[in-house]
Amino acid sequence: MADSSSSSTVHTNVSDVGSTRTDNVPVQVTTIQLNKENYLRWSAAITMGIAGRGCIAYVNGRKVEPVEGNIQPLILRKKTARDMWVILEHMYGQKKRKVRVYQLMRDVYSLRQGTRSVAEFYAALKSKWEDLDYHSDLTWKCPQDQMQYMTKEWENRVFLFLSGLNDDYENIRSQILNSDESFSIEDVYARVEAEE
Repeated sequence: MADSSSSSTVHTNVSDVGSTRTDNVPVQVTTIQLNKENYLRWSAAITMGIAGRGCIAYVNGRKVEPVEGNIQPLILRKKTARDMWVILEHMYGQKKRKVRVYQLMRDVYSLRQGTRSVAEFYAALKSKWEDLDYHSDLTWKCPQDQMQYMTKEWENRVFLFLSGLNDDYENIRSQILNSDESFSIEDVYARVEAEE
């Protein structure tokens, strides 16, 4: 684990990652380009890529290595990859939580299928929901309350998915909404996707 004085999300234990290394092999770790809005997704992708190459110790601070190459001005004077990682996390990963949650909620409620396939629309919603889940800071006093909340949250996600679909899916939407059964979001997606 990273030291307890840090709030970094990079906690991968080097022994948890296989010993296969691909040093000196030019491999793009992720196609996700970091911007002000996608730190969490970028961080997860980059962490998996770096850990898969056996180099996570440079990021989580277990190994210190001088930084070389052309580095952006915001992190240019940092001496280790760990320092750079922490700066990026503080800049984009934790800052303005309420603003980020508001933006995500606005995006989720306004998202429509449009010209996307059902799979692309569902993936876009799912990505936003995962970002929202990351920002959730609820502390539960009893498991029953948590279960009740999660059941309602998943039901809302079903409604958001169905309401964002194009009118072409009105029949399957009506069947799902008029059913006495409760469906998970995955079940609803599978039923709608089968109609495409």
